[in-house]
Amino acid sequence: MAKSQSRFYGVLAVILIVGGGLIGYVVINNRDSGAVPADYEAPGLAEGEMVSADVGVSIGAEDAPVVLEEYADYQCPACGMVGTLTLPQIIDEYVETGKVRFVFYDFPLHPGASELGAMAARCAGDQDAYWAMQKVLMGRMREWGSARNPERLIRDYAEGLGLDGDALIDCVESDKYRRVVLASRERARQLGLGQTPTFFINGRVFTGAVGYDQMAQMIEAELAKQ
Repeated sequence: MAKSQSRFYGVLAVILIVGGGLIGYVVINNRDSGAVPADYEAPGLAEGEMVSADVGVSIGAEDAPVVLEEYADYQCPACGMVGTLTLPQIIDEYVETGKVRFVFYDFPLHPGASELGAMAARCAGDQDAYWAMQKVLMGRMREWGSARNPERLIRDYAEGLGLDGDALIDCVESDKYRRVVLASRERARQLGLGQTPTFFINGRVFTGAVGYDQMAQMIEAELAKQ
């Protein structure tokens, strides 16, 4: 269920034109997927045992010297800003060049819409479009997040990306990825996180709507240590 990132960026160009709303693991060697096993659930964890990092979705070389992790919510305006303005540049400049591996973790703090967005992105991954759908959902969170029938809009977004919209909504309504999304949220809580977006760069934590220049500076600092 992986595919070339060239399709990903081609689709993103279309998404940016569409506009509207807020301007705002299992991937190896610059290939993408939203497909953590659908039946994943946190095992009976012993006290103090962490939920596996495999609940994240990543892009970039597995052996990249810098690992950038984000914990985000699909109804968080700051997450939308970072997702549409900062991360595309980071992916272009650092992920595509093998310097950074980016891992995204769902951290839905708002019941309902936040979980819906997370599941919709993962269901899009079944059609090799996780990152493209994530971009749409982050950029248009105001629109679908406040809609009476958000599933209809999400279906439209999927079809705009050339996906099977009905299949995506069927996937969402089946709760196929709910366990994974909730496990990802539990991992965030185990780490003591309480706000979105929260980032880790090689373990160094920072929060908020970080711009490209600031994030790039932190990445460069980590690269200089190699």
